[in-house]
Amino acid sequence: MIAAFLLPFPLRGYRAPYLWVYYRLLSSFGERMLFIASEDYTREPEHWRGQNRWEMQAGNADRLHYRIPAREDMAAHEYGFLSEAVYETLLAESGGNPIAAFRRLLSERVPCLDAAFTEIFSQTSAQEIEAILTWCNCPSLSWAAAEKGIPVAHLEVGPLRWPQYRPTAYFDFSGVNGNTEAGRRYLESGLRPAAGLGIEALRRFFYQAGDGETPAARLNLGVVLQVEDDSNLLAFGHGFDNQSLLVYAHLHHPDGNVLVRGHPGSLFALKPDWYQVDDSPDSVAFVRRCDRMLTINSSVGLEAMLMGKPVEVLGDCAHRFIAEAGDEPERVARLAFYLFAYLVPMDLIYDSGYLRFRLGQPSEYEIALRHLAAYGVDVGPLRQASGSLSCVLELAGLSDAPI
Repeated sequence: MIAAFLLPFPLRGYRAPYLWVYYRLLSSFGERMLFIASEDYTREPEHWRGQNRWEMQAGNADRLHYRIPAREDMAAHEYGFLSEAVYETLLAESGGNPIAAFRRLLSERVPCLDAAFTEIFSQTSAQEIEAILTWCNCPSLSWAAAEKGIPVAHLEVGPLRWPQYRPTAYFDFSGVNGNTEAGRRYLESGLRPAAGLGIEALRRFFYQAGDGETPAARLNLGVVLQVEDDSNLLAFGHGFDNQSLLVYAHLHHPDGNVLVRGHPGSLFALKPDWYQVDDSPDSVAFVRRCDRMLTINSSVGLEAMLMGKPVEVLGDCAHRFIAEAGDEPERVARLAFYLFAYLVPMDLIYDSGYLRFRLGQPSEYEIALRHLAAYGVDVGPLRQASGSLSCVLELAGLSDAPI
């Protein structure tokens, strides 16, 4: 049995924050699961319609490939609920500050959570649980799972998203966004720089929208802001937030030739100051307007890397090891590994067969083949390769010379 931990508490102001993920798993996974969550998730969909939740809109359901479940769909699964008492304890121990409570959940073991997860696993036969899926880092969950010998797979929507890109996702046994295995896996992969491998070939494979025209007026630096309660900022920003990022940019670029892009989900509006405020229709157009990029750990940084722009990453994130490459060939090699072996085609993270494939600890070569097949590449000829990730990339047409 596969279990899924869905953030149970309204630490960002609304209940059942991963409601759409719950619905997608009910729609796609195709087998009985254990959901570790709050009872909010099992409310009748009519309750959420009455609150005008975005998950109830047909367009979003179609875009994210889920169905609004019936009661019998939810009843077909097992549940381990975290109670309101656990939430109230966590909140009280965090001074009543929900954002501080969220940060603690993401970055440290919390006694009340330790106890709650231990109780759930004692009531469910831990031997039946093959793995736990989670959409956020939760040290208490990881500790309780490790006590029972259960692997934890950290999942999340990836940095490249539809409609501009082939949709991707994160899949990581160490962490998501922060504390990831991306850099370590690259070093262990044996993939090394090659003259025949270029960023443009990688970008062509993933980018699906028209290129458009690069604006004539260019700015030296693009600064990317993020949602203020984003888990990346709270737990993995190395102390930076949007305000300190702007101060950092101002001190390093006092000439003001800076373009700042606010996040579409932010509650706050930017005001023009020493910088210009970006009004681009999307992040792709924004990146085109700038010569280089500064971010804490936004996925826009990865988009800039795909356009060959220098990127400074101040926080922790899965693609930081790419920005830290010593030269261009090494940067391209790291980017190639990240795109084809680390990032996962979006639909695969809701596929029980893929999860069990990864639990079998396949090689990077086998992982890349599985991903390319999901992207629609004929991998038959690639299976005749020498069994290395380098050969996969070469034979897939991404390299003009042997690696």
